[in-house]
Amino acid sequence: MKKVLVAIDLSDIAIAAVDYAAKLAVAFNSQVRILHVEVPVPAYIGNELVQPVIPTDNEEELNRIRKDLSAMVDHLNLQGIEADYELVKGPIVEMIIEKAAIYVADIIVLGAHNHGFLYRAVIGSVCSGVVKHSPCPVLIIPSK
Repeated sequence: MKKVLVAIDLSDIAIAAVDYAAKLAVAFNSQVRILHVEVPVPAYIGNELVQPVIPTDNEEELNRIRKDLSAMVDHLNLQGIEADYELVKGPIVEMIIEKAAIYVADIIVLGAHNHGFLYRAVIGSVCSGVVKHSPCPVLIIPSK
């Protein structure tokens, strides 16, 4: 196992997922890529969904996210783990699957949230979507 992809959402469970990825990286002398997927904000004009005319990105928020991701990479580097990060926009499950295939990940590490049945039934779960379509094994870290 040479490449670990850890997909995070910058919640509290993200730290646990990165810690598990670090344990795998130390045990198997693996590289780690931290992936964060931002969902694009749609723009609405009238009743139709259209591409925004003016970019709606909040550059200040993206810079904060980059700083957080960079700090996680630095934390891993201090442990002797070769790590980097990637910040992308798009549908979460599809982007995780795509990036895992491009990175040729040997395993994907994800943190799981404790959402109720109704949320999972209506909205779905990132973890279940990734497990269903993943090109490699998936390790799910439960929230406590």
